[in-house]
Amino acid sequence: INGPTLLSAQSLHRSKTMEIPPHVVSMIGHSLLFMLALGMSATVDVNSLMTQVRNTKAITTGVFTQFIVLPFLGFLTVKMFEMENISGLMLLIVTSSPGGSFSNWWCSVFNADLALSITMTSISTILAIFMLPLNLYVYSLLAFGNKVDVMRMLDFKELATSLAVVITAVTIGVMASTKKKSHNFNVHANYLGTFAGLCLAIMALTLAIINRDGI
Repeated sequence: INGPTLLSAQSLHRSKTMEIPPHVVSMIGHSLLFMLALGMSATVDVNSLMTQVRNTKAITTGVFTQFIVLPFLGFLTVKMFEMENISGLMLLIVTSSPGGSFSNWWCSVFNADLALSITMTSISTILAIFMLPLNLYVYSLLAFGNKVDVMRMLDFKELATSLAVVITAVTIGVMASTKKKSHNFNVHANYLGTFAGLCLAIMALTLAIINRDGI
């Protein structure tokens, strides 16, 4: 999941006592997300990505799971546990969001297929422009009826910015890797992405604790 996507969801439940201005949190989150996506994508080249784009079975499975199965499971969870409007909507946001750069980070940590992960992240991020609002509208309506106006409550500007940051970072990273063709460059780019991923995770966890204590 994209870091600022979680931050946007948490903004629905942000404590009034929180001292850090929201625009500062957003700026830091987007900066770390950019470094994370850039660092991970700069470890693969265009040829590797094009090979994965032709891997239709894997891509189709990923898209189906991300935008059909996961949002539906989120909806079932909300109904099964009779979650309140805010917490239920936060869960729907998370389950309806595209696979973000943290998946790239985990693939890098465990030496999985990073090229496939980055390809899937790029495709799901583009599709999320349409699928994220659609899934949120449909499942929030089914879960809460007219009691929750998701279009009014959700910070779509924040989400759109996050999607743009990921697409831009991945494009720049892949182009840089293809041009440099240097193993040393790839290694240092991976270090940058790993560091940014750790910082983003710590930041999201810290905000979650602050918001919980402020409830």
